[in-house]
Amino acid sequence: MPTPEGLRYAARVPEAIAAPKVLLGLTGLRIDGGIAVVNRCVARALDEQTRAGAVERVDRVLLLEEPDAGTPPPARGEDQLSHGSQPRFVWQLWRNYRRHRPQLVFLDQVGLARSLLLPLPGFPPPGSAIFTHGIELTAARKGYRARALAQAHVLLANSELTGQRLCSEHPDMANRVRVVQLCIDPERTESWEAVGPMPPSHEREPAALIVGRMWSEERGKGHDHLLEAWPDVRRRVPEAQLWIVGEGDDAERLQRKAGEIGIGESVHMLGRVSDEELGQLYRRASLFVMPSRQEGFGLVYAEAMWHGLPCIGSNADAAREVISDGESGELVPYGDVPALTASLISMLGERDRQQALGTAARRRARERFTYPRFRRDLLQALGLSG
Repeated sequence: MPTPEGLRYAARVPEAIAAPKVLLGLTGLRIDGGIAVVNRCVARALDEQTRAGAVERVDRVLLLEEPDAGTPPPARGEDQLSHGSQPRFVWQLWRNYRRHRPQLVFLDQVGLARSLLLPLPGFPPPGSAIFTHGIELTAARKGYRARALAQAHVLLANSELTGQRLCSEHPDMANRVRVVQLCIDPERTESWEAVGPMPPSHEREPAALIVGRMWSEERGKGHDHLLEAWPDVRRRVPEAQLWIVGEGDDAERLQRKAGEIGIGESVHMLGRVSDEELGQLYRRASLFVMPSRQEGFGLVYAEAMWHGLPCIGSNADAAREVISDGESGELVPYGDVPALTASLISMLGERDRQQALGTAARRRARERFTYPRFRRDLLQALGLSG
């Protein structure tokens, strides 16, 4: 990414404000989805800065958080819940801004950033940041989303691919883009570590695991290609199982498709699972596969790798930033069913190769996708590391 000479917000905070105030406008912390994982890591990093005296206070406005979600309050500041109401979210964000005058207003996605475009006294704030995640950028080429990006002082990108896309589609914003690759939720790794050592490859079940939503208007995760590859996989590896985690309005169609092509008995639609259940599936499976075309980052690859699973992704999205092709897994062309089939057969049928790839995957996850690295990159990008 281009390195600017100075950001209007980030360049001045360490010099001018010893302990700035921060306002977070978030979709939620204890809700489903990858954005909530990112938000928990952001909130954790800023709470640590607050306790260290580097940030004065952090207030949070949470759009979808439930009152009984068990969300810990910020170290210094307050939470406000919008109960799913966007008008209430905007009102609470603006009221908090007027009350505390934070130096930085942080939004966790482009859609929420339109709040700062409303003609309210003090808006847009003098310092703002938006975390972009890739998939929403198609809708941000024009309209209010594009205006929201244009007024932000810092644009965080969850991957090099997302950052490059931002710079390509909005070249006038390139000097404000900062890549902050995601990390595995430290709360999850702590709970996973408590379970005990990872089982070796020869003790795992001959199962390929995919974790992802299944929506009829968003069929880019690769579920259909997996099902189309599976008959040949079963012919070569008769005991192979396909475990599908996730939910959505397309799940029923996919289940029917599995039955129609004669693989229904080896395809298990597991629906929504808890973090604990997902951890157990990661420990039991032999490999992770999601030949998607739409991952802005692909946090599930990193989670699977942390458990010692080799991964199969596509070369059409940011999976290539998580999976080291040929070392911790394989990348196949999106939609290339024969290539996907060959990769699945190789990993499921060759235990020694599976073991070698899994060992490298585990090492890579612990070196590259950790919370301390994310925290460092985040605070540097926001100008809060001084």
